[in-house]
Amino acid sequence: MSATNLAPMLRHPELKRLYGKWSDLRGEGEIPMAVDLDPAVLRPWLSHLVVINVEDDGRFIYSFYSTEYAELFNGDRVGQSIDTLPASQRDLLKREYEQVCLEQLPVSRVYTGSFGGEEQIWERLVLPFLSRDGEVTKLMVAAYRLS
Repeated sequence: MSATNLAPMLRHPELKRLYGKWSDLRGEGEIPMAVDLDPAVLRPWLSHLVVINVEDDGRFIYSFYSTEYAELFNGDRVGQSIDTLPASQRDLLKREYEQVCLEQLPVSRVYTGSFGGEEQIWERLVLPFLSRDGEVTKLMVAAYRLS
């Protein structure tokens, strides 16, 4: 789901807070620029974040991958492209990330997955950040377990 104001639709309180922080950076204007991203401000969410560089050739490369996600999801992916993921997961993420880049709007979704043999429900939020030339250059992705 994409929208100009996702806060009322987000379920997890930490995603609402993160979206609020992104909205504060945005203010009344454009999407925040990647240079506006202060890692210290992101401290409350670091355990649930990945940051993805949007390359000029259209690839999506992990530039930050939380240690908690590395433990949950089979290792650190920093420096890897989403192309290394299983095809169904890669295709879903690629469509999602391309949508965010094209529309320059955040997206969120709730999904169910099996992790460690346990079915779990998660909510994720993808936030765009622009380069100086107005193109999406980074995506910040946060996900929290709902059940």
